[in-house]
Amino acid sequence: MELTTKQLDAIEVTERLASILSLLGTSYIVITFLASPAFRKPINRLVFYASWGNIVCNVATLISRSGIDAGPGSSLCQLQGFLIQMFMPADALWTLAMACNVYLTFFHKFSAAQLRALEWKYFLACYGLPLIPALTYLGINSPSRGKIYGPATLWCWISIKWDFLRVAMFYGPVWLVIFITLGIYVRAGKEIFKKRQELRNVGQTRTYTVIENPFISCKTTEVQIVSEPANLARHDSQASLCDDHGNRVQGYTPYTVSVGIGSTHSESNPSRTSGSAKTFHRNHITNEANSAAWGYTKCAMLFFISLIITWVPSTINRVYSLVHPEAVSFPLNYASGLVLPLQGFWNAFVYTITSLSASKALYQSLRHRHHRPRPHRSLSSGTRTSKGIMPLPGGRQDSFPYVLQSLGGKK
Repeated sequence: MELTTKQLDAIEVTERLASILSLLGTSYIVITFLASPAFRKPINRLVFYASWGNIVCNVATLISRSGIDAGPGSSLCQLQGFLIQMFMPADALWTLAMACNVYLTFFHKFSAAQLRALEWKYFLACYGLPLIPALTYLGINSPSRGKIYGPATLWCWISIKWDFLRVAMFYGPVWLVIFITLGIYVRAGKEIFKKRQELRNVGQTRTYTVIENPFISCKTTEVQIVSEPANLARHDSQASLCDDHGNRVQGYTPYTVSVGIGSTHSESNPSRTSGSAKTFHRNHITNEANSAAWGYTKCAMLFFISLIITWVPSTINRVYSLVHPEAVSFPLNYASGLVLPLQGFWNAFVYTITSLSASKALYQSLRHRHHRPRPHRSLSSGTRTSKGIMPLPGGRQDSFPYVLQSLGGKK
């Protein structure tokens, strides 16, 4: 059973609205990332790279059914099929790259510089692997099945006669990537909550390592206080301590105290840490662990939900079409046309959540700039003020003390 014209129009409108919403989200990512260093976390750098693929993919989804109307042999239809085949699964690969960063940070102690050195490899993998089949399909034209790219209900993509390629070269690899990604998040989650339990037993061990947010690459440090006998000159060997009345207190042994901060993965000097060396930790260490655990859980849940929302409806639709080749489900096709173009929107949503403090600061800055009062000229003194004139004794008016006070100064 074919879809009616009214149903096809509804799908087309939905696809384009979702594409516009996604383009707005990716525009926010690109603008804020380039404009403010506060958004340039390691995970956000990967979201930034993925956004360019989202933009190109949304160009294809904005075409919607116009490619089908142009005909399967048209350049528009072939271009649309190529863009969807290449850039739509690339988003799942970028999510796997983000999970790889989490894995490398947790289990191999990679720094931000080391993670950044991997970005060109991620870029080649996430866009190079989908390029191979997408480009190959353009050159295939079977006498019995025709071109691979052709009408696919929602847009031009792999045609119905080549339906097996949709599972073998698109949905199958995407779900493999999703399962690998979730496996990494589960393993990292077990590790961070294990460390969290260890850190909650403050006072039972002597060395503590603060768990940082896995989505912010930074080195963990430990603070050590080391006391040792002072190296005094011969004429100071009889040094003593005086009380408040000037009387000498005998039996006082001079010593020096040094405070050092070092990376937890660096090797300590045995001669320096032996004897009276002690590891110092602060009471907020448990709060740091709780914050890191919650930050990890929040981000992992958001990525999991975005993947499920994006790929479950379209996968169900694909399985339904395989089981019922002659049937076309309007609800499943409509749901697929809604969620697949929204990849950029979900990336922008997660990007905003993982950069919530930077997003709030940006909002407050824009709000302050918009509502900043304009200075006006005083008729009595000729000075410009931001909040008016402050009268002083003797009838004289001056704006400087009031402005100084508003800026945090004192009279």
